[in-house]
This record gives sequence, structure tokens and C-alpha cells, in this order.
Amino acid sequence: MLSKRPYLVPAFYDWIVDQGHVPHLVVDATVDGVMVPGNFVEEGHIQLNVSPSAVRDFHMDRVGISFEARFGGQPERIFVPMPAIRAIVDRDSGQGATFPDEPGETFPDDEGGERAPTGMPAAKPGQGGPHLRAVPGGGSDEAADHDQGESPEGSASPDGNDGNDPDDDPPPSGGGKGGGPSLRVVK
Repeated sequence: MLSKRPYLVPAFYDWIVDQGHVPHLVVDATVDGVMVPGNFVEEGHIQLNVSPSAVRDFHMDRVGISFEARFGGQPERIFVPMPAIRAIVDRDSGQGATFPDEPGETFPDDEGGERAPTGMPAAKPGQGGPHLRAVPGGGSDEAADHDQGESPEGSASPDGNDGNDPDDDPPPSGGGKGGGPSLRVVK
């Protein structure tokens, strides 16, 4: 069964922050892939203040949570995979949710599939946050556009768009230094 954790943790986080309160995570530091400062772990767990004012470069998705925070005055890069989150709690009211492991519980992986908690690979430093990668392209080849599910210009697409919208025009080629990767608007 797909875990509820990747769906409920962001919802509780937003709810706590929207109230102007401080969200805290209770993390099982023994789960594979957890990156936290070991000297702050007590009995295998660590409690993390993840309020926007306490962290930098915060990123949360269905795979995990990553951010930078100070511990003992030293900046640390933190990564918490979803299977390691045991609770998210509003520090001010004590309300929140706990997440015990459930039999057969699976979690999304970073490639869009599913992975059981025991199959989580150890995270490497610098991983866990958003990732960007260059995608070849930048040309205005109609065949390439068609192969990606778009209709050639002038023909009707399944959504009723006739292809004459200015946003449908490909960007000028050579969208960067040396003709490298470029961005284009995709609806």
C-alpha cells in the first residue's frame, strides 16, 4: 500500500506554517539515507525545527525533505527521506500527526516509481534537494515537437488548440552560450 506520509507531511507543514506556528519533525535517524548531525541524535531520534525562519534552501517532495540549518553554530546540510519521518508537530499547540510503520507500506522514489522503506539507498552529500539537468534541444524541429506529443503547427491538437497561440512558437535556436540547453513554454 502506498504510504500516506508523503501526502500528509506537506499538508501538516503548510497548515502549521499558515498559522504562524513552528513545525517540528521527529526523525528516526537510523533509517537509511538520513543525513543529520549525529551528535544531536538521542536514542536514535532527532527533533528538527523546520520553520521557514530556521532553515535555508528548504525543499520538500514525496521522496523527502532537504534543507540547511545551523547546529551548534555550524551550518549543516540535512536530508530526511519520508520513511524516516515519525511525526510532524506544531510546537506551539502540540497538534500534528504521528506515522508508525505500516506493513506493506511503500514510498515513491526519486525516479517516480515506488520503493519500500528498507530499499532506500544512502543519500550522498549534496543530494536530496531539487536536481537540474541539461536536456539536449533548443532547435525548432517540427518532427521533434511532434514526437513529444505536440501537433505540428496548423493542425488541431486534442485540446482544441489550433497551434496558432504565440506561446506555441518554439524559442529562437541557440538559446544559450554555445547553443546549449534552452527553455521553452510547455502547456
